[in-house]
Amino acid sequence: MKYVIFTEAFKASGLGHLGRCTALAEILIEKGSKDVCIVLDTDDSLPDWSYSFPVYKENWKDIQTLEKFLTEFSLVRSRKSLVVYIDSYLAPVSIYEELKKHSDEFVCIDDYHRISYPIGSTILNPGFPGLFINYDKSKYKVITGKNEVLLRKPFRERFEIPKRNNPLSKVLITLGGTDPHLYSEFFLNLLCKEFPDLEKHLVIGPGFLNEKELVSLSDSNTFLYKNLSALEMRDLMLKMDFAITAGGQTTYELDRCGLPMLMIKTADNQVGNIRGFVECQGVKEIKEPGEVVKLLREMGDQVK
Repeated sequence: MKYVIFTEAFKASGLGHLGRCTALAEILIEKGSKDVCIVLDTDDSLPDWSYSFPVYKENWKDIQTLEKFLTEFSLVRSRKSLVVYIDSYLAPVSIYEELKKHSDEFVCIDDYHRISYPIGSTILNPGFPGLFINYDKSKYKVITGKNEVLLRKPFRERFEIPKRNNPLSKVLITLGGTDPHLYSEFFLNLLCKEFPDLEKHLVIGPGFLNEKELVSLSDSNTFLYKNLSALEMRDLMLKMDFAITAGGQTTYELDRCGLPMLMIKTADNQVGNIRGFVECQGVKEIKEPGEVVKLLREMGDQVK
């Protein structure tokens, strides 16, 4: 059996896709699959992380490039059964149809029913969002729910969840790969002014364009991070007392680390995810950035 995972990651989008696709590749290998690779459409903005499986950088959403890749890697009429996964914000239906023609099993990783996927596909919505989407199960096999979340290896390993400080003294701010709304500046500026004794640990994504501004806003209790590996990210989460986060893939990693969190929507495809955490686990959603002060003040003596 051969497994090929098609996805994308750019300076401005897709880092969460890459994270869950690398997790998927790791899981397949752990289950005994020896022939697993990722085909990644990307730019030069991402760190050169190393993986235990091949990663081919190809503009696979271009039909000619895709056909060439399929031929060169013997995926057309291959003797091996071929399972194709595709996780994309951008690929048109025609690319999905082309890949399905060559696959024995075709799995579309989805967040919000982005397009009408080829009939007969499997839809994998790994997390809460699929619980709120009325997929046509006469056309698709649907796999969804929190138990289907694709966590990176350090978050799947056994580890001890530590006791949190009381009063709370360390906050993690993690807003994904990009920050188009400049929430990082808002939260950092607000926390430095309102809670100067609180340690602020802020992760700068590959697509952040405001690093200089964040440095200038920082106080002596501010710590900035870039290009963290999955293991480094996990270990950082385990040291924190709570987090302010975007509503994407990182929420499941924070949840795995048992870290209380406040969520803010930074992209429309996070709505179902946030809804699931709010309704199923009682997580607080920040509708407007300024609400974070109110919520923290409500916590009173719990915040240093």
